[in-house]
Amino acid sequence: MKISEKWSLFIGVFAMILLVAGTLSESGSLLQKFLFLIGAPILGITAYVDKQKMFTTLQVIASLGALIAFFPNLSDAVRYGLMIGGTAIALFYLIKIKYFKEDNWGWLGSVGLICIAFGFATNANLSPLWFGLFLGAGGLLVAAYSTISLFHYKIKIALIWLILNIIFSINPILIFLTSWKL
Repeated sequence: MKISEKWSLFIGVFAMILLVAGTLSESGSLLQKFLFLIGAPILGITAYVDKQKMFTTLQVIASLGALIAFFPNLSDAVRYGLMIGGTAIALFYLIKIKYFKEDNWGWLGSVGLICIAFGFATNANLSPLWFGLFLGAGGLLVAAYSTISLFHYKIKIALIWLILNIIFSINPILIFLTSWKL
């Protein structure tokens, strides 16, 4: 069991590096899309192996968002439908397994999940304010949830999501701030 936990951590750190590289690469580039498409599911597998249900559902939604990015001609209705549908299934799963009874802070991760899903569905070129708001707020909420998971619940692997979501939130927050007209 200890060997699989170590490998899970190493693989998770590798996935985090891919996702950070994707976050720092040119927005909307093919490289960024591939880094997200590879990194998000790998990090999801890490969460699954570590039995972290909230982080697993977050990565399923991130993987869906990464896949959708390869289809820029999808209508807004289809993108929102896919992300809302995926998020609804993820939340239904968490409710069904009574996750929120074991994790009093699960609602925080869930709100972050919902915001990130809306951010992935929002066209950054057409609606930079909403894109930045949803992804920035979602990333910060997941970072807060990760902090609680790390320090309160002592889930060491939560450090990956903490670091990743702080870095992930920077660009969307900057997009939000620069597009917000007073």
